[in-house]
Amino acid sequence: MWTIKLINIIFPPSCFICKKEGKNLCDDCLPSFKKPVDSPYLYIHSLYSFKDKRVKDIIHAIKYHHRRDLILPLIRGYKFSIPPDSILIPIPMPTLRKYMRGYNQAELIAKEISKEKNVSTRSDILIRFKNKKRQVTTKTRGERIKNQKNSFDLKSSVADMNIILIDDVTTTGATLDEARKVLLKNGARSVNAITLAH
Repeated sequence: MWTIKLINIIFPPSCFICKKEGKNLCDDCLPSFKKPVDSPYLYIHSLYSFKDKRVKDIIHAIKYHHRRDLILPLIRGYKFSIPPDSILIPIPMPTLRKYMRGYNQAELIAKEISKEKNVSTRSDILIRFKNKKRQVTTKTRGERIKNQKNSFDLKSSVADMNIILIDDVTTTGATLDEARKVLLKNGARSVNAITLAH
C-alpha cells in the first residue's frame, strides 16, 4: 500500500478524460457521463451509456489496457444498492481469450463492486464451455442470440441463490440472458445483472 502512495506522490494521478491532476476520473467529468435511456431486459441495470464516447474510451482502457483504476470511480460515481445476500458472478471469458489477454475484465469489475458494496463474488460457478465468435463480430440481434445459445454451464450448485451477473457492456443482452437462463434452470432464486454501460 505504501508503494502505491509513494507512486501517487511522485506521479500524481490525472483524470483520464480532461487530464486534470488529482483523480483518475475527476469530479467534473464523472457526473457529466451520459446515463442509458433503456435496457434490453428489465433485469439488466447499466450504469452509463456506451453511446458516450468518453465512457466507451474508459471501458476500452479497462478491457484492453488493464486500467483497473478506472473501475472504482465509475462505480462510486453512480449510486446504486445491492442486497447483502447477493452473489456476484462475472460473465466468464472463453479460456483461450482470457489466457491471451491475461485477465477477464468482468472479474475485475465484480471484485471492485464486491469490495465497495461488501457482497460476495464467485468466479468458480459459471463456465463458458463453447468458444463462440466474439459478440462484436455479429451484426444482428438474432445472430447474437444464436451465437450465445448453449454457451454456459455450471460447476457447482446455485440453488436458492440471489445472483447478480456482472459484465462490462451489454448491447442486445444475449450473453447475459443465456447465462441467466442456465442459472434459473438450475435453481437460482433470482438473477439480475449489472454492467458498466449499455
